[in-house]
Amino acid sequence: MKLPIKKKYFDLIKAGKKTVEYRDAHITFICEETGERLRKDVKHVHLVLMDSVPEEFHHNHLFDDDMIIRFELE
Repeated sequence: MKLPIKKKYFDLIKAGKKTVEYRDAHITFICEETGERLRKDVKHVHLVLMDSVPEEFHHNHLFDDDMIIRFELE
């Protein structure tokens, strides 16, 4: 996941002085083919092991980590 952040906060995170981040509880999906946008509210967030996600995602180029964020959408 790549999140833009102001330099002063970046430096605090890098120094280990900022350990919590807050963001809006929605995701805006953008269709790669059409550019259409769809905004969905996030109802719940879970951290799960990569081994517990469906097999079709195991070789997906989007995932690099052993822990995955699972968003439940409204």
